Amino acid sequence: MQTERMLLETDAHGNLIDVPKLPPNTRLEVIFLHIEEPTVPTKRTPPSILKESVSTLENLLEPTISEEEWEASLDRTARQIAGDAEAFV
Repeated sequence: MQTERMLLETDAHGNLIDVPKLPPNTRLEVIFLHIEEPTVPTKRTPPSILKESVSTLENLLEPTISEEEWEASLDRTARQIAGDAEAFV
């Protein structure tokens, strides 16, 4: 069995444009795959009822925990990974 890929187009009435030359006296199995044009995703926007309903309470650029707390949490996590049972308490 030999395969050959052809991209065919139809006109407004569904008729083939430029019908390809096919081998004589041959049975062909044809599978039609509809090629959909890629769609451009639309920009998503929140519902207008939510407009200006969210307010920021704190400075988003400031850390939520101190550097010492951060280092301590990293140390505890490392100990937990290493299997230290007391790090889970």
